[in-house]
Amino acid sequence: MKSKDTFSKKDILQAVELKQFEVYYQPIINKEKNTILSGEALVRWNHPKLGLLHPNSFITTAEKTGSIIQLGYFVLRESCIQSKKWKDEGYAFFKVTVNLSLVQLIDRGFSKKVAHVLAESGLDPHDLELEITESMALDDPESTRKTLLELKELGVRIIIDDFGAGFANLSHLRQFPVDGLKIDGQFIQESLKSERDTKIMHSIILLARALDIDIVAEGVETEEQLALLKKMECQVVQGFYFTHALPGKEYKEWCNYFVNNPALRV
Repeated sequence: MKSKDTFSKKDILQAVELKQFEVYYQPIINKEKNTILSGEALVRWNHPKLGLLHPNSFITTAEKTGSIIQLGYFVLRESCIQSKKWKDEGYAFFKVTVNLSLVQLIDRGFSKKVAHVLAESGLDPHDLELEITESMALDDPESTRKTLLELKELGVRIIIDDFGAGFANLSHLRQFPVDGLKIDGQFIQESLKSERDTKIMHSIILLARALDIDIVAEGVETEEQLALLKKMECQVVQGFYFTHALPGKEYKEWCNYFVNNPALRV
């Protein structure tokens, strides 16, 4: 029986082939307008012996072995197909946000793969967001910028994830075609403890707004965090405060419940 991070490339590729992976979704919400902007696609492994596995059990292995290319393509394809299906059913808020790894980003022809998925699924490119981490953007800036420009030409949105976990340097990120930033949840937690960190985070929000870059606060878990973000006029949020990631059917039900219950959205 496998334990954490002891899976092989063969294990992961076989699981992709056998369709043991499943895409879950967590909503990204505009609290000011009380609307759902998108759902972040998060992969889970329905392992036949170990049960439901979260990404921290296998993503590191997938990235090290290169099998993240096949797994990542599966997540991208499944989430685009599902999002288009929901849109066709009349749910205008079912956009999708998909995380990328550095291995995917530097994979030759990656933008063509994204174009193929969009064509196959019929999803409007503007309904797809692709997330890369701050460290990925700065690791190989020339190659990253080239790929991101190709993706932008397709019409998809580019988001920098975990912003604040590294250097939080917006001046470095100006060279990339970025539509939005996700402030790391740990950074938000620290801002509640330190006035200095609060000022830094507020400055990031103001500067991003001045550069016409959208801001999302992720990892929101408490009313206190939500109140702090509201004070900073950061209204787009994501986290366990609302719900954990849900499988497709439950996510759709949760979204319907949210939009149809005003009291829940206050």
